[in-house]
Amino acid sequence: MISPRRVIRVIRVAVRPHAPAKREVGAFLGQTGLMFLPSLIALGAHAAPMADMSLGKLPPAKSDFQLTPRGAANADALAHYSAALQFETAGKLRQALEHYQAVFKADPTNAELASHTAGLALQFEGREAALKILDEAIRAHPESPEPLLQMARFASTYPPDDVFQKDDRAAKAVTTALEKFPLHAAVYEAAVMHHLTQNKRDAAIAVMEQSAKQDCVDPRFWLDLARTAERVWPLGQIEQRTEYLAKVMPFFDKALAHVTPTNAEDIQMEVAQHYLLTNELTRSRELCEKLVKEHNSLQARKVLFRLYEAAGEGDKSFAMLEAITQQAPDEIDHLRMLAREYEKRDKPDRAIAPLEAAIQQGSGEVNDYLFLGSLLWQTRQFERMQLVGERAVKIFPEQPITHFQLALACRAREQHEKAVRHFADAEQLAASSQGELLDHAFYYQYGSTLEHVGRYEDASRMLEKSITLTPKEKSEAAANTMNFLGYMWLEQGKNFDKAGELIAKANELSPDNPAFLDSLGWFHFKKGDFTQALNEFQRAEKLIPKIQSEDAEILEHLALAHQQLGDATKALDYLERAHALKTPFPKIRERIEKTLKQWKDRGNTQNK
Repeated sequence: MISPRRVIRVIRVAVRPHAPAKREVGAFLGQTGLMFLPSLIALGAHAAPMADMSLGKLPPAKSDFQLTPRGAANADALAHYSAALQFETAGKLRQALEHYQAVFKADPTNAELASHTAGLALQFEGREAALKILDEAIRAHPESPEPLLQMARFASTYPPDDVFQKDDRAAKAVTTALEKFPLHAAVYEAAVMHHLTQNKRDAAIAVMEQSAKQDCVDPRFWLDLARTAERVWPLGQIEQRTEYLAKVMPFFDKALAHVTPTNAEDIQMEVAQHYLLTNELTRSRELCEKLVKEHNSLQARKVLFRLYEAAGEGDKSFAMLEAITQQAPDEIDHLRMLAREYEKRDKPDRAIAPLEAAIQQGSGEVNDYLFLGSLLWQTRQFERMQLVGERAVKIFPEQPITHFQLALACRAREQHEKAVRHFADAEQLAASSQGELLDHAFYYQYGSTLEHVGRYEDASRMLEKSITLTPKEKSEAAANTMNFLGYMWLEQGKNFDKAGELIAKANELSPDNPAFLDSLGWFHFKKGDFTQALNEFQRAEKLIPKIQSEDAEILEHLALAHQQLGDATKALDYLERAHALKTPFPKIRERIEKTLKQWKDRGNTQNK
């Protein structure tokens, strides 16, 4: 018999049991395409014989196709099914019912079709008509439990209108199914649900006890029964959990006991996941560890990663995550997680490769590019950071933070003009969409970059805005900006008194900071108070455990203070030490070299 549920819904034309005219067949093939031609042949169609090509009078033309009676019946059923689907889609359920009934008459063995037709019949012809359809399906397919289960579900869901009318069809269907099909797990599920919906829990328990006595070697049977058992003994009830576990777990144990080499991995994985869902974490963990050892199961590794993480076993969790990405290098989410884990472990250099792989696999989201840029910043790979930033700006041009990160990369590479442009782009975009980006840190970076290109007025505005936006709890950041702005003004010979106030405030917020003390000494030096300046410079020097190349300016200032106080020997000594540090800052290095040359030239001249 034909199975209507397998029919493709593209059928539009009803094929009649008689051969159509040539023009009609041509129209039909034009509508359905040659793809349907094999189906027609399979239904019993015969092609017309080839024309006689010999000399003489040709015989009369014959029809293109002729369907056998079986093929005609099947084609008619297909046409009815197509019409039923179209009417149902259009909301014309009564017309759809007529066509479904015709299809069901052609194939009463299809339980799913019977159930659907019965549901429509209930609306328009009543309960008895619907039950008649289901009874017919049971008679037509006695070797399958599904028609009986459809009857049980239907009769339970739609009881008689007369509440006093006794109707035991559902119970009879369930009983018959249990008797005839004891090795079908779906039968037990239907029986359990039938009893539970009628508040007959003892009957449901009896059904499960009956199921447990079956002699079945199919692990899938026992796995399905285990899920049904949880309906009878729900593990979510904390008070009875121990008692109910003792009832449910034997079904899972039987499923595991009957696995074969061909299905062991699948069954064990399903059981492990079920243990996980029911909070049997130790059981799940043991089974997953077995799956990894015996089957190299990727899915088990994923479960173990979460279990180890939840248990606080960081090293095991991390090792499992590394194994997952090695086994499945295209798992984007796990590549991202691995990159995060490397960063947490202070290994930003190791985090770069998996994150780049994640971006290549999935094109990358904006956060992926930002995270990668951050990792490259931490590892001081500024050239690569700039390349990543330029790509991010092209892909996400409306995201202000991509411009911000590119600006930082350009600044790190001393491309200050380019950095300023991207700072400006970021500020303009963020003003209308992401105002939270425009915080004190943003304006400090923007302002300090403007200072590099000599735009001091603009730099002052940005740095003052940074100071205003700095939260009280971030006093170190505020002090740093105050010191930077105050020192810049001293160097420019502007806002002298205000510069002194800012530097003094910076020292108040962050005392014993060598850089800030150096700025305070420079303020006194500019005022002409060289003794006080020397005191501050010397305090700064003592606070530095080991003088580095970045500290050359402090030694330069000490040299200048000693020189102003008439101690030329100490002055030259400090300046030579400053010169030997080879500071990475070009302007300071050039200034020290120039001053040292002048002093030495002057000394040579005096000696002569």
